[in-house]
Amino acid sequence: MVNRRQFLLTSALLGSGLIATNSILKSKTNQYSAPGIITSDKMRPQIPYGVASGDISAEGKAVMSESERSPSKFIV
Repeated sequence: MVNRRQFLLTSALLGSGLIATNSILKSKTNQYSAPGIITSDKMRPQIPYGVASGDISAEGKAVMSESERSPSKFIV
């Protein structure tokens, strides 16, 4: 038979394990998900002259170009 102390300890450990697992899984999948708001192509900044240069590093990516709106931020 399980006493009250063992029941509370076991349920607390299981509950905290489920919460920790859920938060870890959510943090890993949210990095690669699409943005919540998708705008139309006409509202997005365009690069009519092509890409001048680009750079890829461990921290991220950078694309240098001239846009019809300045300054603009692109998600690559």
